[in-house]
Amino acid sequence: MTLKTSGQISERDEFIFPVHTRTIAQIRYDIRGQVMTVVYHDGRSRTTTGIEGSAMLRILAQRPLEPSPFLLRTVI
Repeated sequence: MTLKTSGQISERDEFIFPVHTRTIAQIRYDIRGQVMTVVYHDGRSRTTTGIEGSAMLRILAQRPLEPSPFLLRTVI
């Protein structure tokens, strides 16, 4: 499965969410591995495992994201 989110193409089962904060550039989420990766503007990244989909949506709800067709379909 390939998903295009805000102009970026994600790898299979991975979603990329561009974020608008001073430090965070994007949040990536791998559904199968339940892995969340936070990518910072300076190129650093932090990975957290064991993040369920519902928890991921709560995390994303706290960040100013670009409009995402995936989130709109999921939340509605």
